[in-house]
Amino acid sequence: MKDKKRKAAIRAEMKATGRRYAAIAREMATRAPARTFLLQDLLNECASFPPATVDWGFPQELAPAVFESQVLGGAVPFSTVLQLAGALAQEGRAARLTLEALHPLETAIVACGARRFDLVLSQDSWMRELCRTPACERTPVHEVIVHCDAHLAERPVRELIDMAREWGCWHSAGVNDPALLMGSPDADELVKAAVNQGAYEQVATALLGACFDDPDTLEDRLIWDEPTGIAIRYAMDRERLRLQQVANTEARRIRKKAEACTACGADLPEWAVLNIPPKFCSKECAPRIPGKAGADPQ
Repeated sequence: MKDKKRKAAIRAEMKATGRRYAAIAREMATRAPARTFLLQDLLNECASFPPATVDWGFPQELAPAVFESQVLGGAVPFSTVLQLAGALAQEGRAARLTLEALHPLETAIVACGARRFDLVLSQDSWMRELCRTPACERTPVHEVIVHCDAHLAERPVRELIDMAREWGCWHSAGVNDPALLMGSPDADELVKAAVNQGAYEQVATALLGACFDDPDTLEDRLIWDEPTGIAIRYAMDRERLRLQQVANTEARRIRKKAEACTACGADLPEWAVLNIPPKFCSKECAPRIPGKAGADPQ
C-alpha cells in the first residue's frame, strides 16, 4: 500500500512539473527519515520471502532474483543481501544498520557504524563499500584508507598517520623485492592529504617505516644481511624522494589555487613549505592541529 502511494505521488509530481520519474524518486528517497534495522531482520526476509516479479525495463533473464524487502522498502537481490552479510561477518547478525538512501530498482545506501555500503539493486552480487564520510557516494582510496581522495585531507593527522602505517604493512606483506613497493598511487593520496595539513613528514615517516623498514631495524639488517639491507635502503631512499616530489607538487597546486594566506591575506611563499598547511603563510597563521607534533593536546 505504501509503495502504491509513493508511486502515485511520484506520478502526480511528474504531471505537475514535467520532471522524470527516476529523478523524483531519488529526491523523495532523500526526504524520507533515516530507517534503522538489524542485519538479522534483512537476513530473515532473504531466507523466507518468495522471489518477486519486477518490471525492470529489460529482459527478465538478465535481471537478478529479488524479493520485496519490508526492511528496505523495495526489491533487493538475494545475492546482494548475502554479500552484505559477508562484509559484516565480524559485526554479526545483531549489527544495526541505517538506510541512508533508497533509489528503487537502482541502489540502496546503508551504513553500519562508520562503514557505508552501496547496494546495487539491478544486478546480482554487486555491492561496493563507500567513503566513510556521510552522504559521500565515492569509493575509498583503499580498503585500509577508508575515505575517498576528496575527503581524506579532512581527516585528523593522527588518523592519517595510523592509516599510513596500516597501509604500509598491508602493501609490503609477502613482498620480497623492495623495488616492487615503490610508486603506489595509494601512497600518493596519503601524502597529498598530509600536505594539506602540514603533516607531510609525520605521515611519510610512518608510511616508509611500515612499508620498508624502521630505521633502527634497517641498521641492524645492514650488519647481518648487508645485500638485503642495501636493497631496502636504496628503494626506501628513492621512494622518499618520489614522495617528496609528490608533496611539493601538491603544495604548489594548493598555494596557486588559494592565491593568498587564508588567515592574514599575505602572499604565500613560492617555495615548498611542507611543515605548515599550504593555505597559510606561516606557523603563526596556521591553526594548531590535534595529532600533529607540537600541537596542543586536546
